[in-house]
Amino acid sequence: MQNTPKTKLHSWPTVPAILIFIFIPVTSFSSNIQLSTSVDKNQLTIEDSLELSIKISGVRNPPIPNLPPLINFNVRSTGTQSSTHIFNSDMQVSTTHKYLLTPKIEGDLIIGPVIMNLAGSNYQSDPITVTIKKLNPIKPNKNRSVYTETSISKTTPYLNEQIVYTFKLFRKTEARNLNLSMPYDESFFRKENLGKAKRYTRVINEIAYDVDEVSIALFPIKTGESTIPPSMMELDLIHRTQTNRQRDPFARFFNDPFFGRTTQSKHKIFSTKPIKLETKPLPKKGKPREFKNLVGQFSITATVGKESFDAGDTTTLTITVSGIGNVMDVSLTNLNLGDQFKIYPDQPILKKSIHGNQIGGEKIFKFALVPFTTGKQTIPSISLNYFDPDKNRYSTISTNPIRLTIKPGTRTENLNLVQSKTAPTQQKGSTVAILARDILPIHTRVDDFKRVRFDQSQRMIYMLWIIFPIIIYLIAAGYIRYNHKMNEDMSYSRRQVAHRKAIKKLNQLSVSNPEPKDSVRELSQIIREYIGDKLNLQGTAFTSKEVGERLNKNIFTDDKIFAIKKLLEKIESIQYMPVVVHKNHCLIDETTELLISLEK
Repeated sequence: MQNTPKTKLHSWPTVPAILIFIFIPVTSFSSNIQLSTSVDKNQLTIEDSLELSIKISGVRNPPIPNLPPLINFNVRSTGTQSSTHIFNSDMQVSTTHKYLLTPKIEGDLIIGPVIMNLAGSNYQSDPITVTIKKLNPIKPNKNRSVYTETSISKTTPYLNEQIVYTFKLFRKTEARNLNLSMPYDESFFRKENLGKAKRYTRVINEIAYDVDEVSIALFPIKTGESTIPPSMMELDLIHRTQTNRQRDPFARFFNDPFFGRTTQSKHKIFSTKPIKLETKPLPKKGKPREFKNLVGQFSITATVGKESFDAGDTTTLTITVSGIGNVMDVSLTNLNLGDQFKIYPDQPILKKSIHGNQIGGEKIFKFALVPFTTGKQTIPSISLNYFDPDKNRYSTISTNPIRLTIKPGTRTENLNLVQSKTAPTQQKGSTVAILARDILPIHTRVDDFKRVRFDQSQRMIYMLWIIFPIIIYLIAAGYIRYNHKMNEDMSYSRRQVAHRKAIKKLNQLSVSNPEPKDSVRELSQIIREYIGDKLNLQGTAFTSKEVGERLNKNIFTDDKIFAIKKLLEKIESIQYMPVVVHKNHCLIDETTELLISLEK
């Protein structure tokens, strides 16, 4: 079958239309621009989420619309889709923005109208009402495919005592894209991670659950009542359904449960209940004087690098504090070693470790010791105080004394910068050979240490050299900021160049020779463009009365508004006079003076 000429005439415009769509930046294909919103469901529970779709049709590459305040939802963008449909010679385009909304409270919630500003016009959608229902009163360990639990190791801890906050997810179905949020009040607690999440299986009432467990260690840093906020688990539940394969003659050969199955994904959000705590202060009874808020169970050891060494040599004292609790807060700043050694402390090293379901570790302190005297020396015991919350009492741990032997030095070191040499032919006198020189000159005269004074001119020069770079920096920063604002803020740019652009056009009008009517019309247009740029108004087609109404709401005073209205009315009366008018330079000068006064 051959195409007739009439058929070809109908089909050939399609190709140019597609090329225009690709290469020409057309903003809109239709004057009928529409903005609409929709949701995938109007009724859901507190554990579910809904998809909000914002569809914009009739315009290509529209601006992102403004969402209404959604304080009762957690909002997350899930992407943008664009589509183009061509029916005969009519092209239709649409853009859809999608958001995932998760409710925070129950009841009837309103999603307000979405607003989009396009070329000075506002487009608005209709509000949507959704109902958030209560969960069914089913016990967590019966007939529920997924549920969550949180627990705390102790609800009445002491200050700085380690407590373990645990989150557990029980599920019978497959889950993907797990996202857990475990908030806490940073003004009440300090957090330490307890390693990666654990995964195991537990049978509850003859039902096997896969359990995901995450724990964190919290250290109360403030006494009084506090609350751990609810934890939130966001995930996608995967449900597999078996398809009908009874008519398939090969079904018995493919007995794999994954063959012939389809999957359905359902987004869920599970929220736990808040947990209240009462943090107690540490007891005052039996509290040591040098106690430094160390809470837990600890031990301490001390070793030295060498116990016997020569005078002038050093040895390293290593003190290791290990245990369970806030070991990171251990400090050993004042060692009571008397006057026997010069002490040079090193930066402590902290090594964290997990002991069961608690955090601990060891903190290593190193000190370089230089003895002052020789002979037998002793490093005394070093004590550390801590509070044991399990025993509800203070304890003290100490290191064993360490004995050292410092032997007298067996060699001497002499530093000679010059040495004398006697000439073989001379019996008396000597020559001095210079072996080294200092980098800086050695001053040997008292005059070299006199105070240098500057006169007034020298002080001014030094001050200018100090201030000059600061001034250059401020000028450059201001210039860069000005250029950035001129390029990014169009309203600011219009206001800044309004007067300069108007004066330039007035000068051009003064030296040109247009027709008298055209000259007056151009003068009116210059004034209106100046007002539009100053007030960031779109268009210049407004009367002198409308100018007065708009200026009353903006930056000009009443006397300047009156002068603008009077000048515009004068220009309009000249412009529409039936008689012939001549070019009026006085009117141009009057306009120039008015613009200068408006800029002040």
